[in-house]
Amino acid sequence: MVLRSTKIPVVATVAAVLFMVALMVAGGLIYDRHRTLSHRHIDTVTWTLYQFDRSVRDLRMAIWKRGDAELDDTLLDFEMLYGRLRGLQEGQAASFLRQFPETSADVGEIEGVMTKLDEMFSELGDGSVNYDAAMRRQLGDTLEELQTRSRQLMLIHGRISAETRSRDMRLLTRLYGVALMSLLLILVAGVWLIQSVVRESRARDSKTLLLESQSEALREAFERVESASRAKSDFMAIMSHEIRTPLSGVLGMADLLRDENLSEEGRRQLLGLKESAFSLRMVINDILDYTRIESGHLDIQQQAFDFHAMLEHLTTACGAYEHGKVQFLVRAAPDLPKKVVGDLHRLRQVLMNLLDNAFKFTDQGVVMLRVSCLSGDRVSFVVHDTGCGIEPGALGTIFEPFAQSDTTLARRHDGTGLGLAICQRLVRAMGGEILVDSQPDSGSRFWFDINLPRPEYDAEPVAEDEGIEPGAHHVLVVEDNSLNRELTAAMLVRLGLTCELVANGDQALRALGKRHFDLVLMDMQMPVMDGLETTRRWRQQEAEAAAAGSPQPALPVVALTANVMPEHQRACLEAGMNEVVGKPFSRAELAEVLARYPVSTECPRSTVSAEGRDSTQAGSVEPISAPLLAAGTLSTARIDSTLLSEDTLAELHEVMSSGGVQRLMKNYLQRFSERLSCLRTALAIQDRAGLEAEAHELRGVSASLGFSAIENAAAELEEGAQQASDEALETTLACLERLGPASGKALHEAGILGH
Repeated sequence: MVLRSTKIPVVATVAAVLFMVALMVAGGLIYDRHRTLSHRHIDTVTWTLYQFDRSVRDLRMAIWKRGDAELDDTLLDFEMLYGRLRGLQEGQAASFLRQFPETSADVGEIEGVMTKLDEMFSELGDGSVNYDAAMRRQLGDTLEELQTRSRQLMLIHGRISAETRSRDMRLLTRLYGVALMSLLLILVAGVWLIQSVVRESRARDSKTLLLESQSEALREAFERVESASRAKSDFMAIMSHEIRTPLSGVLGMADLLRDENLSEEGRRQLLGLKESAFSLRMVINDILDYTRIESGHLDIQQQAFDFHAMLEHLTTACGAYEHGKVQFLVRAAPDLPKKVVGDLHRLRQVLMNLLDNAFKFTDQGVVMLRVSCLSGDRVSFVVHDTGCGIEPGALGTIFEPFAQSDTTLARRHDGTGLGLAICQRLVRAMGGEILVDSQPDSGSRFWFDINLPRPEYDAEPVAEDEGIEPGAHHVLVVEDNSLNRELTAAMLVRLGLTCELVANGDQALRALGKRHFDLVLMDMQMPVMDGLETTRRWRQQEAEAAAAGSPQPALPVVALTANVMPEHQRACLEAGMNEVVGKPFSRAELAEVLARYPVSTECPRSTVSAEGRDSTQAGSVEPISAPLLAAGTLSTARIDSTLLSEDTLAELHEVMSSGGVQRLMKNYLQRFSERLSCLRTALAIQDRAGLEAEAHELRGVSASLGFSAIENAAAELEEGAQQASDEALETTLACLERLGPASGKALHEAGILGH
């Protein structure tokens, strides 16, 4: 029944199209026939014949009426008659008359008589014969014969014209009939088609109702799945945070032990402990990484790193797995480059996952890592073990999420089943493909190769154990937010460095033009001139100086920004910045960044003038004094982690005195209502760009001071500033309004602010 109902409109449509084509053809023929009739030459030929016959008659009468004195008029009448003959011999009349044998023969006879008359009138004209009665009779007889031929031609032409007109009318009538029939058939087909469409529409309406009910059911199911997914993500985020907190303590203790007087063996074991702790953190990240991979947000960072050092650290970390029955071997080709460009952390994560699996499933024998160079910049990695191996039937599924070839072994080793799935996706993201070869009870072999090109310039690597000598860098901090400026300066001075502060890009360019700096820490978004434009202008000044014959070493510019999305990082690098550091950052991370940029010795370091100190309020260069940085302590027992970041607050108390921290917090809370008012004003006047800028500033300041709940709400406001509805933005502002007093109360309860 459904098939038949589908065919009906199709057949009706085809029939209507065919009938329409027939109507168009018939209409075209009718038009052509009508045009042919309208431009028929019959009337023209009839008129030409009539004029010729009348001229013959007039000439006959003139011959008998006129005398010798009027011979010239008679000759003129003959010339007119001859001209009429030309009308029959040429043009439309000639074309028509030649179509019929009868008319063509008569025209030939008329031409013969006219030739005879032409000779006679020529003799009269030149006077060779006399225009007497005998000549008049001869001319009259010849003209009579000509008139007989002319009238016979007119009769034949009349008959032919009548037949032609009759035939055309019959054809035109038939064409009208065809057109009328086609029109009727089109109407019938149209009615049929309309009925079919109506029936089809009714059937479609019923199906639409069914689909809408199914769609509603699917939407409800999707919302349930979304809710479950959000709950899963929240759970993973909470668990990740809870696990990272004690792990952070382990890493901190290991960092403190580095300053103790340890033996060489103790230092090696401490390094292994630190690497193992980092590996544990990467394992914890597996679940979050897999969620990020599934959502398409995996980023691969291309940065230069020490390839040999990475392999050495990997060897040290995996040496902890080694015991009497399992030997760990590393076979690195001698031609491996020392420095390569790639994602150090992702590569180490893949190798650690593969090696961890190898040790888990090898009770005795060997676990070996083999690294070698292939053609071009390709580097091959092979992890081989002599463990239990994998059944052939399980090889096709081991890279699937939560798949485990042996559930008994998995339970024994607490496997999550995500490691290989993440490894496969990471290797693919780095431009390779991970493969496996295994035999039960004989071991397994995993291998892959990826592109690890050599860097364009080969800088000397900085050893991990090397610190930064006091005063080794003179740093320019470009930050529009006073709290962030003070915090960054505190970290730098704690590291033993000197620094100067400015509030925007214009002040930064003036400071760079007056004094020498070893490095610039540049905020991305600032008033007057942002960090991107400032960097572009400074790079242009460097290029102009080089073109003028006085080249200078390129000044390292490091971006400090809360915008850590890939597009923001690309914008910073394209503007000429060397790298991007996301806010908030720790002192250790800042020290690591500074260590990557050696001190330039070509320009002397200047001291800060009193003029610079006096103009601090105008945003010019401000040196940081040491009394700001008396270290404090913090107890995190009473900190509300739902509102405040324990790690950030601990970092603040590590680099600043308690009084300094209290002053920062009080300034922040005092300005919070003013910031909130600016946000509401921007929303009220629909200044979405201003709203986004204010939210960005609030987000950065909150992140730097540990107001994590306000930071998250400000980030939500910043992300939705351009697209979200007024109602949604108003809801977020209301949330911020509640979080301000709540965060202040949490600071009082934690003892960070006095009551």
